[in-house]
Amino acid sequence: MKQGHALFVTGTDTGVGKTMVTGLLTALFAMGGYDAIPYKPVQSGGIRSDLGLVAEDVEFYRSLYPLPYDQNTLCTYCMEPALSPHLAALQTGVCIEPEHIAGHLQKLRASHDFVFVEGAGGLAVPLQEDERGIYMTVDLIERLRLPLLLVTHPGLGTINHTILTASYAQIRGIPILGIIVNRMPLAPGEMEQDNVRMISKLTELPVLGTFPEMEQKEPKALRTRLHELHKCINLALLLERLEQAEEKLMQTKGTEEH
Repeated sequence: MKQGHALFVTGTDTGVGKTMVTGLLTALFAMGGYDAIPYKPVQSGGIRSDLGLVAEDVEFYRSLYPLPYDQNTLCTYCMEPALSPHLAALQTGVCIEPEHIAGHLQKLRASHDFVFVEGAGGLAVPLQEDERGIYMTVDLIERLRLPLLLVTHPGLGTINHTILTASYAQIRGIPILGIIVNRMPLAPGEMEQDNVRMISKLTELPVLGTFPEMEQKEPKALRTRLHELHKCINLALLLERLEQAEEKLMQTKGTEEH
């Protein structure tokens, strides 16, 4: 049975640009001839409309690049409260089941070359709290056995946030493919340039891409810049590190089973 590649996109904080990066990666890989698809397991802050509850991130994906799928194909849980997923789930009576997410992802991987899984917030975001305890985003990544792509920014405070996020993933044994720096100024100053250098040096992770700060972030405007943005990311290195990480995860799985 076919199993396409998959990776988990996380960020150093909410609002760092994970959704835009996930959408752009889907579009750029599709432009390269790959059958790529984005997937948002858990969306809080859904928008109420005449058609029901709309997952805003999924709408962004579909507006950026043609995807012949409805929302239920690209999102497992969508909740209206714009809160941490665990609280949104509590308020709406939703039970977020990791096994349901794992099954959804498996179906997507069975019919696509690449699945880009976007998290909600960062690694330490609670997804579900019940009598079994607190289930975090990092727990979901471990369950899905996916490598991590870390999205950050070049501004003040990024060194601390990025190093803490990378260290937390490494402590949990999650392979990190590298870093994508989002919102780099068109004319970066000494601080931005040094922040990126220091992040890579201290984490010992490659910077796989640097997307510029864009005044127009609407999907229509981004579509006109896809060929330009293709030059902003090293897709070959990303693929190479993804294959290495998947091999490492397979070896770890084999060791655990024996």
